[in-house]
Amino acid sequence: MINFGVELYLGNASAMWRAVADEVRAEDDHQRAETAAVSRILMTRTTGPDRVAELLRSRLPGRALVVEDLFAGGRVARLPDDARVWQIPVMVRPAGEIAVPDGVRVARVSDENDLADAERLIVDGFPMAVYQPLVRGRALPPRVLGVPGWSVWLAYRDGVPAAAGYTYDDGTSVGLYWLATPAEHRGHGLGRALLSTAVAAHPDRPVTLVATDAGLPLYESAGFLPVGGTAWYTRRAG
Repeated sequence: MINFGVELYLGNASAMWRAVADEVRAEDDHQRAETAAVSRILMTRTTGPDRVAELLRSRLPGRALVVEDLFAGGRVARLPDDARVWQIPVMVRPAGEIAVPDGVRVARVSDENDLADAERLIVDGFPMAVYQPLVRGRALPPRVLGVPGWSVWLAYRDGVPAAAGYTYDDGTSVGLYWLATPAEHRGHGLGRALLSTAVAAHPDRPVTLVATDAGLPLYESAGFLPVGGTAWYTRRAG
């Protein structure tokens, strides 16, 4: 059994990938979503590290693989030589208002050129190795602009796109994903402005996310609370 906050994140992430993936298969213990560049496996119940290690060996030719295990409990699977793993906190912000800082323009993306700017900022800003070298539309395909509940956000610095992320509203919670600000634009409040604008657009929903070390202070200051953790395994295309 996992707590309610982690269940919110799991439900949102599962629905988000179902909404955008080319193919989705629900198995007894996981959901597998196939996208243009990556197979994404989301564990849906406790299985143990041996099962995760087995799934890590299911990489398809020419496609990267990501396995996310919210049930790891600090245990890490035996990794293939080319795999990496991160232990990442899951956070939830209760529904409610949030102050949006002045001075930074943040816009919801509505066309494919702005979407490409957001994709570039996200892939380069983390950086996201599984989507490099960057190919337009592989991380954020144009169809996300028409998916109900999906919003891509851009923050601007001196008129130039400088931070990006996206949200997915599944009707119960809002998931905040891939919030990134490249190094040359950090320290100007862009991430805070984008986060606050996205949260403010859904005052009646709790907001879920997984936090990188760099983003943790921002999320804590915005009212997000740790509710658990996830183990995130990646293998590059082989």
